[in-house]
Amino acid sequence: MNIYDFDNTILKGDSSIKFIKYSLFKYPFNVSKSILKAFKEYIKSLFHQSNLTNIKSELFSFVKYINNFDDYINEFIIKNQKYIKKFYLEQKKDNDVIISASPEFLIKPFGKSLGIKNVIATQYDIKNGKIIGKNCKGEEKIKRFKEIYNIDKVLNAYSDSLSDKPMFNIAKQAYLVKGNKIIKYNEK
Repeated sequence: MNIYDFDNTILKGDSSIKFIKYSLFKYPFNVSKSILKAFKEYIKSLFHQSNLTNIKSELFSFVKYINNFDDYINEFIIKNQKYIKKFYLEQKKDNDVIISASPEFLIKPFGKSLGIKNVIATQYDIKNGKIIGKNCKGEEKIKRFKEIYNIDKVLNAYSDSLSDKPMFNIAKQAYLVKGNKIIKYNEK
């Protein structure tokens, strides 16, 4: 089994940023309002009065206003399929697991479009516009992985960021993905 981060690893760019830009043109008032609320949470976080989970929760709070949400997401996925990296398409396997801090409502449809059923991402309540539980980042990725799969070691782990060292630690071999380069990661 191989595990992959999604943004800047499988996908060229960040799916959340792409989604916000895409939605800004279709729902300018709601997205702008969400960005402002997220910015306020960010300022509060500088004084330890908020955190990344609250920031992201506010950033995506506009989704509760999107009509025909499933159709909207599918349209977004279709327009962004071209950003899936070639290396992943050439080596993907049915039992791959995508683990991402991005919202599940984005990552699961991308996974489905790639034929990948195993997706772990930040859970988000679309109706209420709030994150459910914790942001799926760092150690939380591995905690959630181990809750679902009774596996201590995977074959390979791929990520663009060292914030995914917890993923690297459960892999026989880890790889850093920098653009289109795949670099073996060996902690010294």
